[in-house]
Amino acid sequence: MAELSSRDRMVRSAVELISRNGVDATSFNDVIKHSGAPRGSIYHHFPGGKTQLMVEAVQAAGAIITRRISAAAVTGSPADVIDAVGDIWRRNLAHSDYAIGCPVIAGGLARASEPEVAEAAAEVLASWQTLVETALEAAGSPAAQAQSMANLTIASIEGAVALCQTTRSIEPLERVMVILQELSKITVAHQY
Repeated sequence: MAELSSRDRMVRSAVELISRNGVDATSFNDVIKHSGAPRGSIYHHFPGGKTQLMVEAVQAAGAIITRRISAAAVTGSPADVIDAVGDIWRRNLAHSDYAIGCPVIAGGLARASEPEVAEAAAEVLASWQTLVETALEAAGSPAAQAQSMANLTIASIEGAVALCQTTRSIEPLERVMVILQELSKITVAHQY
């Protein structure tokens, strides 16, 4: 496996740092220290400053879950799609001792200070919802039901991640995942 470029290391570090601390509490100095990248490279790679780095970090983090949703949608049921998203959070929460939250949500919460980052986060969340919605429709769910279920899925999982961090337990996510998987089956089966 090829070594990451200093630019890629900075983006990866920014993802982790905003997952732990939020956008406002993550500085260029933090990213340089965490990534080990040369100090002079930050403005070379990110001439748009912190905003550019944070936007790219949110997009990079979003792409990971987008790939998981897309792969699950090709090979599995809507319940498998939901499980693919939940599995990412099961691992991230457990491996970080509940310290890592969603960097996309962190980006969205920075609207007052970093509106461009919040817009990037909104685009990522909308793309996730569309992917889940499309998977539900492909399985036979009516469009209106698929749209509502996709919104419920994203909102519930993201909320469960915050509850897991707060309670230091995976249980809120596990409960949400069971209900969402059952609801996805009902939505497809009943096609109201």
